[in-house]
Amino acid sequence: MATPNDYRAIARKTDRPMWIWAGCALTSVLLLFGVGIFVAITLLNGNEEPEGKLPDVWPTKAANALRPVPMPTGEMVAALTDETGAQVLCQVIPERRWEEILGGRTLREAGRACHAVTAQLDVSAQMIPALPEDTSRGVPVRTTIAGKLALIATDKDGTSLSVELVEVAPHNGASPVLLVSFRSRTSKAPDAEGKAKALAEALIASAMPPGPKLPKIGEDGEIAPQQVEAGPLKDKPLPVMSWLLCGELGRALGAPADKAKPTFFASCELNGVTADYSEHSAVVVPTTTIAGRPAQVDGRGVVVQLTDDPDGKTLKFTGTGDLQGLAEKMVPPLFGR
Repeated sequence: MATPNDYRAIARKTDRPMWIWAGCALTSVLLLFGVGIFVAITLLNGNEEPEGKLPDVWPTKAANALRPVPMPTGEMVAALTDETGAQVLCQVIPERRWEEILGGRTLREAGRACHAVTAQLDVSAQMIPALPEDTSRGVPVRTTIAGKLALIATDKDGTSLSVELVEVAPHNGASPVLLVSFRSRTSKAPDAEGKAKALAEALIASAMPPGPKLPKIGEDGEIAPQQVEAGPLKDKPLPVMSWLLCGELGRALGAPADKAKPTFFASCELNGVTADYSEHSAVVVPTTTIAGRPAQVDGRGVVVQLTDDPDGKTLKFTGTGDLQGLAEKMVPPLFGR
């Protein structure tokens, strides 16, 4: 017959596993709760766009590294070729100022526009022919920047800001409007509108120090003759290129350069001969060399390739007389030799 001590012993044997089970159950609940929190945090973080970073390869294939260029004065920033204008806008304010405005380390390159990136922003600045009537960000709002007429359009992705630096008819060949575009590279967009205004103001102040005005442009692009110091065409404003061409034509033909007819578009005509510079021309099929450069000579005239890019910068001569001999005289000084 069992005694009270026997019952107590049995109770102790049965109580011990119950406590162990309870402890195991509590531990499992706590582990599951912790795993749930971890999964929830992971899912929430997975929905956020990671912070941007600077590109690993720079400059990009579509653009050029920065190179030394002369800085324009007065209104001549509105008369530069695309790549030269991009180089100027990228460099007319120092790197430190770019980084102060954009809020971080900044990489810059030049193509048809000055292109800059930070870890958070993608920015472009270029000169264009006219104020846009609308943009991809909608109908712009009129405002003023540095005392000049400006249009600004903003959405969740960024800002487009255009400023009319010089009042000139767009069809006449000048690019008198500064266009600054900002796009965010991260989910948390910085103050794009404020930064766009600050960048535009800095570029305008530095790119337009006191200097010459654009020449008056006629309906056919004609401008008045002007005497300028001889030198290469590279990186000069378009009307200055025209005056340089007129000067060399006069010397090569033995004719007064003040009788020449320059246009705004980097060309000049004198005594029935026209010299015409082109930033982007048809592909040259070389038939000879002129001043050491590949050249195409045919019934249409003489085209000299000024760079190693066959569809890049060229100098074309048309008209009467010995055009090839004329080109041999004119190309070296205009090419910088």
